Amino acid sequence: MSAEKNAGKLLILKHTFKNGTEKLLSLLVQNNRLIHVQAESDNNLSNIYVGKVKNIATNIGGCFVEIMPDNLCYLPLDEIKENSSAIFVNRPWDGTIKAGDELVVQVVREAIKTKLPSVTTKISLSGKYVVLSACQTHLGMSGKIKEERKKEILSFLQANNLVNDKKICNIDASLNMSYGFVVRTNAGSLQDDELLLNEWKTLEEKWCDLVTYARTRTCYSCLYKEMPTYIKNLRDIYDESYDEIITDCQDIYLNLKQYFENNSLTEYGSLRLYNDDRITLSNLYGIPSKIEMALGSRVWLKSGGYLVIEPTEALTVIDVNSGKYESKKGTPDNSAYKINMEAAEEIAYQLKLRNLSGIIIVDFINMKKNDNEQLLRYLKQLCRKDSVPTDVVDMTPLGLVEITRKKINKTLKEQLYI
Repeated sequence: MSAEKNAGKLLILKHTFKNGTEKLLSLLVQNNRLIHVQAESDNNLSNIYVGKVKNIATNIGGCFVEIMPDNLCYLPLDEIKENSSAIFVNRPWDGTIKAGDELVVQVVREAIKTKLPSVTTKISLSGKYVVLSACQTHLGMSGKIKEERKKEILSFLQANNLVNDKKICNIDASLNMSYGFVVRTNAGSLQDDELLLNEWKTLEEKWCDLVTYARTRTCYSCLYKEMPTYIKNLRDIYDESYDEIITDCQDIYLNLKQYFENNSLTEYGSLRLYNDDRITLSNLYGIPSKIEMALGSRVWLKSGGYLVIEPTEALTVIDVNSGKYESKKGTPDNSAYKINMEAAEEIAYQLKLRNLSGIIIVDFINMKKNDNEQLLRYLKQLCRKDSVPTDVVDMTPLGLVEITRKKINKTLKEQLYI
């Protein structure tokens, strides 16, 4: 295994909550710290359907598409106008959309509270190393891949006639459909680029089959069903963040083993079935206490300060407090600066762990203007590392920092709600 990998463990286990409810969880633990939690879900996120437009709502700039009887989703109207790759089943695409139209859509956001699921006509198929995107023709690459490695990958793809000199991917003339690819971060650490090549071709085949199949299917047909959440997490989590996959479920172990073999995947690290009657896998890694902390409103900092995280219907409020912090040296300004900088790091971590989204307002401890500017720069630097688009907007005249984070999935609390 790579020496660069952290001592991370990807755990897939059944966890029983205090009220007796059992959930299948995928958890990433690094250096005894919980980094990521995802509960198995029955949602249809990333599934692809032949949907039917029920009605147009120009006042909100969208339409409502039924992907199954009585299962409505929201589709933005602007997307149809700009997407020439939209697949209409019952008529040729002409840049417009009408009630009764049947078209291929993909679920991109599950229902959250009172909001309907969202769908898109910009279809994509994800692999571990590349993503096929039906709404582009160019090759894209993750910004986290080093420039030297990007050149190696591009040269490899060109040598295999998959990309031309202008970085345009092949276009399937028989289907009259164009598509492009994005090379994912995991490809940056690949030792064998044949794995990338095999996945590229597999996704192309899936896409061609899907397009052909869609044109002969009736409304509400499911054209593509996403894999179970625990396998999807395994595919999407960065390889370098763990060196071992451990599960205490025999059936899941066998499913994962089969998945690796079917996809010729060798870079996932070692898979191990945990079987010890003396202590559960959950208790071995202290998962119950870690989850309790991840759901709690108070988060302690090493300095003795603490955060109070309070989600509301409209936004999430985070308050930074000095708490038990004591310093025999330095001024109050220095103390505030130290606590705030530590809090900024913890906030960036908590946003990802709890999957907080929408508007987040942070009330830091008051400081001088120059210190505030340094704090904002540091917080922006931390949030840029988030895989979910996160924007540190500014600090208000009252000293409140405004952050926005894209809503993609349910918060951790909503996933584990029991």
